[in-house]
Amino acid sequence: MHAVTGHTKPVKGAQNITRGSLGRSEARFLARVSGKAAFTTGEAQDILGYKGEDSTQKFLERLQHKGWIRRIRRGRFAVIPLSSGESRTPQLHEFIVAMELVSPATIAYWSALNHHGMTEQLPRTVFVATDHPVRRHPGEVLGTNYKIISLKPGKFFGVVKDWIDEMPFMVTDREKTIIDGLDLPQYVGGVDEIAKALSSVWTQLDESKLRKYAVKIGNSAVAKRLGFLMEILGLGDVEKLRKVVTLAPGFSSLDPALPRHGKFNRRWGLLVNTEIKV
Repeated sequence: MHAVTGHTKPVKGAQNITRGSLGRSEARFLARVSGKAAFTTGEAQDILGYKGEDSTQKFLERLQHKGWIRRIRRGRFAVIPLSSGESRTPQLHEFIVAMELVSPATIAYWSALNHHGMTEQLPRTVFVATDHPVRRHPGEVLGTNYKIISLKPGKFFGVVKDWIDEMPFMVTDREKTIIDGLDLPQYVGGVDEIAKALSSVWTQLDESKLRKYAVKIGNSAVAKRLGFLMEILGLGDVEKLRKVVTLAPGFSSLDPALPRHGKFNRRWGLLVNTEIKV
């Protein structure tokens, strides 16, 4: 897989923080954890050798107050390196931070679409998928907004590893990103964005994998939308798709986020409620 360059943004209200001086134990601790993308309270306790969690919490609060670490989420922290300058923000790409917010995690939907070069749109929110319900949603972390989408375990597939600044992260592959976008179009900017993606990168897609994923996702509307888009865009072999998928009775909306107004397409069992422009 290709590597991409990481980037960071200043954290609101983090400017003009003066770092406090470090004690010997604090300096030793930072030397131990500085090579990690993030560390947990438990890992900190093991490194420090403290018996009680309260002592560890107080130690970490002191380092955070001095401006040397920053909390990512409950029980998870990142080191703020000297190279951060006045912004006082960990030099972590938002995809790396995303891997620390929930487990398992994969970059998905609009963020994956952009990562794979399948859209020119740069979403303001980082979309992350996981395979279980999430009670606490992170919202904004280190100046970036995150949206976690909880999927049924059967929908959590098509995930590959990629790298940023020698740090690994997981992301849905091109075909799964397309299928996810047809399953939940509201998380990719609408079906129109998927149509543009199909049109622009079709030669880079594995059509047989698309068909396989269209079946595996377990949502008949996905196959309907995929077949319709392939047909109007003149892409691939729609008859092969029709042979392997089951089109449920009734009419699904082409874009479920839009009002149910439009023309019915009986061949694909779709209410075409948006005009596809590519």
